[in-house]
Amino acid sequence: MKIDLLPDFAKPYKTKGFDVRLVRGSYQLFKVTSKRVEGKKYPVLEQSYIGTIDPDKGLLPKKTSSVTPFLVEYGLSAFILKNFKRKIQRSMFNHSCSEQSFILGVILFMYGHIQDRFIRLSYLSKDFTKTPDIAGPAAINRIKKIALLITSCFDEAIPDKADRDYAKELLRELKVDINTPKPSVIYPKELSDVLSKYKLK
Repeated sequence: MKIDLLPDFAKPYKTKGFDVRLVRGSYQLFKVTSKRVEGKKYPVLEQSYIGTIDPDKGLLPKKTSSVTPFLVEYGLSAFILKNFKRKIQRSMFNHSCSEQSFILGVILFMYGHIQDRFIRLSYLSKDFTKTPDIAGPAAINRIKKIALLITSCFDEAIPDKADRDYAKELLRELKVDINTPKPSVIYPKELSDVLSKYKLK
């Protein structure tokens, strides 16, 4: 916005690299930069909101989230759900395979335990409002069978043991904030190369 059109209280904020705009009846400060993007003829503008300019109080910075990020495992569990879940559920057709059992099978495969402290290491814990009750040896055996089936799926999907171990470790390192409602992960190139080799996603 041109400086001549701004009220006196907002003019001091209109400086190099910053713009003041009238948005829904209030004057807001934005940081404006530009960068070259390959394939584009002109520089691309990048803008970030700094805060609202109040006539009496001056600049009121934007509020930042007070929630501390809590990073948990997501890559390996998400990979298992995406690539192996349907196949494992079909293999378990003679046995009950609830969502809880499947998740606990994934936890057992990843950590070797299904205690609450291990469940909380993974984003999958978001599905549990409390520590799941595991009733009886039949339920334990079902969870163990799911973990073994995941091992078999990995062995079949990535026959080379070195590639398989490497992919699992890289996947395990991919983390997200537990507070993220719909997380996604970006595979590093070395992981994408291994998965592409075996036509996996």
